[in-house]
Amino acid sequence: MNKHSIILICLSIFLFGKNLYAQSEQIVFVSMSGSDKNPGTIEKPFATPEKAFETIKKARQIQTEASFTVFFREGTYFRKNSLELLTEISGKESAPFIIRNYENEKVVFHGGKKIDGSKAKLTTNKSVLSRLLPEVQGKVWEINLKKQGVTDYGTMKKHGFGSPVDVAPIELFIDGEPQWLARYPNKGEDHLAIGKIYDGGSIPRDGDYSNRGGEFGFEYDRPERWKQADEIWIHGKFSYGFNDDHLKIDKIDYEKRSIKVTSPHLYGLRTSTQKYIDPENSMDLSGLNVRGYYAYNLIEEVDEPGEYYLDRKTGKLYIYNTADLSDVNIEVSLIELPFISIVNGANITIEGINFTCTRGQGIYLQNCSDITINECVFSNMGTVGISMGQQLRNIQQAYLADGSPKQEYPKPGDFKNITISSCKIFNTGTGGVIMNGGNRKKLIAGNNMIVNTEFYVNERINQTYSPSVRLYGVGNIIRNCYFHDLDHQAIGFMGNDHLIEYCRFDKVCTDADDMGPIYTGRNPSARGTVIQYNYFSNILPQHNDTKMCGVYFDDGSGGMTVKNNFFYKVGNPGKNGGYGAVYFHGGHGNVVDGNIFMDCTVAVGHHPWDDKRWAESLKKPLQQKLLTEEVDIMGDVYQERYPELKNYFTDFGKRLNYVRNNLFIRSQSVQRGNYALAHNLTNNNCGDTPESIDYSKVQHFLTNMKPFPFDKVGIHNK
Repeated sequence: MNKHSIILICLSIFLFGKNLYAQSEQIVFVSMSGSDKNPGTIEKPFATPEKAFETIKKARQIQTEASFTVFFREGTYFRKNSLELLTEISGKESAPFIIRNYENEKVVFHGGKKIDGSKAKLTTNKSVLSRLLPEVQGKVWEINLKKQGVTDYGTMKKHGFGSPVDVAPIELFIDGEPQWLARYPNKGEDHLAIGKIYDGGSIPRDGDYSNRGGEFGFEYDRPERWKQADEIWIHGKFSYGFNDDHLKIDKIDYEKRSIKVTSPHLYGLRTSTQKYIDPENSMDLSGLNVRGYYAYNLIEEVDEPGEYYLDRKTGKLYIYNTADLSDVNIEVSLIELPFISIVNGANITIEGINFTCTRGQGIYLQNCSDITINECVFSNMGTVGISMGQQLRNIQQAYLADGSPKQEYPKPGDFKNITISSCKIFNTGTGGVIMNGGNRKKLIAGNNMIVNTEFYVNERINQTYSPSVRLYGVGNIIRNCYFHDLDHQAIGFMGNDHLIEYCRFDKVCTDADDMGPIYTGRNPSARGTVIQYNYFSNILPQHNDTKMCGVYFDDGSGGMTVKNNFFYKVGNPGKNGGYGAVYFHGGHGNVVDGNIFMDCTVAVGHHPWDDKRWAESLKKPLQQKLLTEEVDIMGDVYQERYPELKNYFTDFGKRLNYVRNNLFIRSQSVQRGNYALAHNLTNNNCGDTPESIDYSKVQHFLTNMKPFPFDKVGIHNK
């Protein structure tokens, strides 16, 4: 044995208080009351995870076959840096590395700072009072953040659909609930109308990247109160109903009564005021019912609980609260890096940790395998809870070949056997989980899974295209999850051969148009996904003219299967019709089999593309790249897995979608489109509610129709 090995063995004995060299399982403790000078035992724990990880990294050099567990004792660990788990600290299949709470004690990783509410005082500054509404003067509290050590407020940036996701600026949370920058109109009130368009601004979607902000009129008097404000932002839907945007006001012209913004909206600004609408312009009409905006970041509008304003020059925070703030839990988010980054890691388990109050994300994975994240809670985050391969920070805008904004900026690497189980992810800014994994060229499955996890309010900052789960790759699974109370998508997926099953979707797409809880589109090579045994309910629009569905296959998507699901009060065909609980836009070769549609206006809808449009679509540079460069749909791998792709570029056939063995209860079966219909049944008298269906009345015709397994759907507690 050489001198170096002897030293390492002695170090191991010293660090753990006993000889670990011969043992297969090693345990280290971390506690808020510990010290990094301690040996890391339960009696004498470390104070920081950095010390625990450093210790394990050294010990693993000689204990290559040992498993290691870091137990955290109860407490809130205020984090300033990201914990990096690299290859050197990874486990093996028979010897994993585990990070978890000890015996169900509550452990919180906190990315912010608690603010002392006893230091708050009712503002008496005359210049501030003059800007407040008369009814709230004497009711707005003032806290000096600089005096409490908070000086980094982050940067407010343009964000929304078409902009790269970035970390959030500083946010305020009171008693665990996100607060919001003071706005007009208040939450729950009608949005402001976009008036006459003086300049729609440059339109990046049409290839104009000159970055010219637009200008539009307003026909209300409230801006008269905002003349002293120096950084006003507006948020809303400025064109279509499926996308939102946050735009900074450049100038308000009080004589002209117009607002000019500093940067363009992706599709250009469109009016929502009826007298300026062009009834012959389809873009003026699309999404009109949800088009509009509100203004925010205004101290002049602090007038209800939950609203606040931060003066970034003075560091003073202004809060409307009906009671004294001394006993209120006040927190602000600070860190931008993930709590934990696992790069090139394997056989690691993270369990029983609460991650909260950060401008960025909870856990970042890059090129990892055999990772388990179990029974963790992710809340009050600026971006997402968990991301595989997308850092969501400091990204430069890019565009695809067709002029559409690039939505994904992944780092190279693959993911295999990643499991996210029994977690809760809520109050996040731009989605819940970004899951990737598998090889699309070779159609090799990633075998990654999200199971038994609850998602809600996952789009606080970017309202649209911020799904609870953004799913990519090949052969990944979402099972027994519960998605609810979401403004937009629950699952946005791309890729091949995924499985989405036994999930519950309720009150999703509550503020959207032309959208559905499960969405995919624009890539005909992404095929083979099965959506089965899911329960959709209350997926309904706010306006009768709004287009809404439950499962949405957009822009030519084909080769998918939707089977044995239950759709209850789902979807709306919209003003021009065609949208159903299941909806296809242009695609074909999809199967809708064995589903139950109850009280849906339309069960299945389709807007087909004619031969000319289909042929033109396949010739476009983006489609050629997707179908022949990113993958080769004419190669042996794709031809064997998807034989329907034979002659895909030359022989279009009838381009049918297959609708068979479905039960329609007070629901129109199909609308528009080209279908192959077989063995479907309409029976409006077999039940009044989903749980009361008399299946004996339908099984004579639909012999394979079995009672829907409601007891197997959604979260299953241990």
